[in-house]
Amino acid sequence: MRNNINGDFSIVEKISELKPGAFVNIYWNKKKLMLPYSLRKDYISFTDKKWDWRYQFNKEGSPDINNPSLYELLPSGEVKAHFCQSEDKSPNL
Repeated sequence: MRNNINGDFSIVEKISELKPGAFVNIYWNKKKLMLPYSLRKDYISFTDKKWDWRYQFNKEGSPDINNPSLYELLPSGEVKAHFCQSEDKSPNL
């Protein structure tokens, strides 16, 4: 994850440091996705309206960074879920 502040693409060390303009790069299933941060109420989301990368909040109210979900938004209106595990186990995110 990176914040984009006036063209400065700084790496996000803690998920609480996300700012509007942030984005995530995902390499999955031979696809390269660059998804912008989208402000949501119930989860942290990065979406381009075709793909949606989400971190759900756990019982304590913090994001579950080790079990993200990738949703594919199909042209038919269906949503296909792809459940993932993060390779980066960094405790700071």
